[in-house]
Amino acid sequence: MTSPEAVVAPLPPPLGRFEAPLAAVVAAAAFSAVFLVPLFGVVGLPLASVPLVRLAHRQGLVAALAACGVACALLFGLGWALGGLGAGVALAFVGAGVTTLPPASVGFLRAGAEPSRCYLGLCIAGCAFLGAAFAAAMGGPGPSLTAEVASSFDRLIPAAMDSFARSGADTETVARMRGTLEAAREFAQYCLWGILGVLWVLGGAIAFYLGARLARPGATADSARFEDLRVPVAGAGFFVTVGAGFGLLQGDARRVAANLLLPLLALYFVAGLSIICHFFRRWFRARILRIGLYALAAYFPINLGVALLGLFDWYVDFRRRGEGVVEKS
Repeated sequence: MTSPEAVVAPLPPPLGRFEAPLAAVVAAAAFSAVFLVPLFGVVGLPLASVPLVRLAHRQGLVAALAACGVACALLFGLGWALGGLGAGVALAFVGAGVTTLPPASVGFLRAGAEPSRCYLGLCIAGCAFLGAAFAAAMGGPGPSLTAEVASSFDRLIPAAMDSFARSGADTETVARMRGTLEAAREFAQYCLWGILGVLWVLGGAIAFYLGARLARPGATADSARFEDLRVPVAGAGFFVTVGAGFGLLQGDARRVAANLLLPLLALYFVAGLSIICHFFRRWFRARILRIGLYALAAYFPINLGVALLGLFDWYVDFRRRGEGVVEKS
């Protein structure tokens, strides 16, 4: 099989020798913004990898990994300046995982791997990295990440209740909000790794496919299109197995199944969204309308329907059936 890179020679980078250092600086700045503006975190982390993925498409994996090294060095210096040597090492370690894995997936794509499998490999590698980091944090000398999350909720709940009470909310509303926040605390403690896995799967899709889009035109970048994403058939079997484990098992085994189930649901939501994107690009020319419809798909319970769309695509092949319906009409 001929790799995409062998078909078309890579284009000369438009920014020349400044593209790699600029990608490193932008990646480090986007990652650092998570700690300066916490609400930016969900957006900032995946955006930190976008310039590096673009660089991997345009200049190759070696250039992208070199830029990752520069970005991690910047993060290490920032962490050391703000919190000492330990904080610098921790920040550089997390930054290495976030910034290195997405460009590494492009390396497999340039070697001839199928784009959907490259994204799936990125999801698996990222969740494994999160699991290793989670285990290391639990075995460390300080409080575990789960304990820190619980402590944050313990500080948040009384402050939120005081705010509601001062705003004039009735007792029933305050009690209902307290119950909601306490349930959220229990869920975050029980499924923390799964929640982080969901963020990785969603963020990985942004990094992998947006980075490819920004790198076009180019052979590998043109092949990595979000609307062509497909999850292998084996994924559905694994999803059913994990779901059955969550329903039948008890104790720690049930907790493990729950934490595995959340990233799988996110993966099939992304797959279902890619099917919707496939048809929306043909039916709706106005980009702002498509963005609004994509945002609507994220709301419950529509997001569950989107995930089911991705889950059953291996059997139904919605793209092929949809094209057939369009041709007949």
